[in-house]
Amino acid sequence: MRKKILSVFVLSLFLASLSYSLILRYDRYYNYKEVFQALQKIKSKYPKFVKIETIGKSYQGRDLWAVTINNPDTGKASEKPAMYVDANIHGNEIQGTEVTLYIMDYLLSNYGKIRKITDLLNRVAFYIVPIVNPDGRAFFMDKPNTPSTSRINKKPIDDDRDGLFDEDDFDDLDGDGNIVQMRKKVKPGTGYLKLDPKDPRIMVRVKPGEKGDYIMLGLEGIDNDGDGLVNEDPLGGYDMNRTYGFNWMPPFIQYGASDYPFEPSETYAIAKFLITHKNIAATQDFHNSGGMILRGPGASNMGRYPFADVKVYDYIGKEGEKLLPGYDYMISWKDLYPVFGGFNDFSYRTLGIISFTNELYQAQQDFNKDGKVTAEERMKWNDEILHGAGFVNWHHYKHPQYGDIEIGGWKKMTTRVTPGFQLEELCHRNGAFVIFNAFHLPDVKIKEVEKEKIGKGLYRIRVLIMNDRMIPTRTQHAVMKNIGKPDYVRIRGKNLKVISGGIEYDHQLKKYTPQKHHPEKIRINSINGMGFKYIQWIVKGKGNVKIIYESEKGGKRVKEIKI
Repeated sequence: MRKKILSVFVLSLFLASLSYSLILRYDRYYNYKEVFQALQKIKSKYPKFVKIETIGKSYQGRDLWAVTINNPDTGKASEKPAMYVDANIHGNEIQGTEVTLYIMDYLLSNYGKIRKITDLLNRVAFYIVPIVNPDGRAFFMDKPNTPSTSRINKKPIDDDRDGLFDEDDFDDLDGDGNIVQMRKKVKPGTGYLKLDPKDPRIMVRVKPGEKGDYIMLGLEGIDNDGDGLVNEDPLGGYDMNRTYGFNWMPPFIQYGASDYPFEPSETYAIAKFLITHKNIAATQDFHNSGGMILRGPGASNMGRYPFADVKVYDYIGKEGEKLLPGYDYMISWKDLYPVFGGFNDFSYRTLGIISFTNELYQAQQDFNKDGKVTAEERMKWNDEILHGAGFVNWHHYKHPQYGDIEIGGWKKMTTRVTPGFQLEELCHRNGAFVIFNAFHLPDVKIKEVEKEKIGKGLYRIRVLIMNDRMIPTRTQHAVMKNIGKPDYVRIRGKNLKVISGGIEYDHQLKKYTPQKHHPEKIRINSINGMGFKYIQWIVKGKGNVKIIYESEKGGKRVKEIKI
């Protein structure tokens, strides 16, 4: 059954992708201001469905935008199961923002055209924060950088503890708009590197017995503050994916952790948004690179997830591998590296939300298909696919401290950032994964209502409540730790007296455990993915009766009967 659901799901998206029309371009990247213009363009075309709000400010005063996608004709966003998506918490990991724009654009452009998309937007809400680190994105897009710089936020930090802040950043020495590497030729035998004889752009570490004649000096830069060091106090900041308030560790254990949890205004704003939107049942955040579908735990000290939740994670993660060729479903600490104070651990452990992180994949460079990408293959990619546009060839520079050196290396929009010609496929496939995840948000229905007269004015009312999707109305972790409110099923009528009520433990024999207090309002801890509960009441009365199901993450359902 699940395989059939997946195959129909993927086929519908594939067929739709042959004919859909989007309002934005996805072969380029948008800077901070252009992202806002793109959001306004989406809102102007679909004003009924789109709400844009500012939920906080960055350190430098830029807005953090949150977009709500909802069909108000089918109910308030707050009363529906919701999917939360964000991106660009690391300033240099930019393509996730384009994925979030694509998701909004694709959903809205295909509402009323593709049945699955239409049904989805009628049933669930989306909350999307396209840029978590606006200062980092602005600096990465508008200033010279490497593929890995501008990761952190831009709050000044005294990295070298000299009483000054951010006084010795990288420098674009030759003014070409890039921050690349510096290398220096030295006397044979005093270096640890040599030129690759096949390609002098590539540096090779010498083997024992060989004489190296090159050393690397780091990224482009000079000693700006005269302390004898180069680039030791760059701009910023904190790694905001180490600053969330669960399993947080101080900076001497976790680099970039800030002085205390939620110190950056940006992560505080995201946490507050999640806490106040209790209908969020699943989250997805986008990073780069490497092609991974990650789940927690972020560190081994947190132990294992409950089996019932692992079952949900495994289903979505493994199906995600099929939607995203080349991606691997992984556990953060076990398969990548430990993370303390990360977003996924906060959202799952503190709020009971099923949470994934995708490390977005870069271009395939493995030309010989041996599973490894060599330096030679990367250069072939640059020469034959990018036609030389990705690499700054080594050239001479007279450095004020180092003397005669050479400058060269990979430009910022390479290595970690997907080339424009491959960006739309990346957006579509990762968007399909988000839509698949949202498809499995809890979909609770009051499937059956049976009424049986058992005496004068007495009736037995039996109700089947079923969740048709994989994500539960409350995770097992949330149930175990009493996170959030339980689900409730109520029976109500003007001339109705509830004698007894409870959850059935034997459907065939109609056996149930009576709830001691307020039997008209039956507490349900959770309805599991693809799960159900039978509720039974003994009531006295007549007339119209309402069965009402309410859940923070499962929404609200009402069914009327007459006795």
